[in-house]
Amino acid sequence: MTRLDERLAETLFREVKGLTGRQAVLKLLEAGLISRRACERRAIRDEVERLQRSGVPRCEALEVAAETFCCSYEKARNAFYNSFKN
Repeated sequence: MTRLDERLAETLFREVKGLTGRQAVLKLLEAGLISRRACERRAIRDEVERLQRSGVPRCEALEVAAETFCCSYEKARNAFYNSFKN
């Protein structure tokens, strides 16, 4: 972690001090201090991986994730593969 990362983390911590974990996340999302896009990509990837572990083939898992997150199959596919590469 860099010095800048540490300073940014301290700033965020001050924003949410005294809140529960859920309240803190909601407050940071509302303030625009958490990337909704990154969270959505992560949630889609996690859902596809969960479905695959339960035996659903990847293409079908991507279809289910797209429906679950109210997005296109292409968006779900890009979220999965771009996150997967990183």
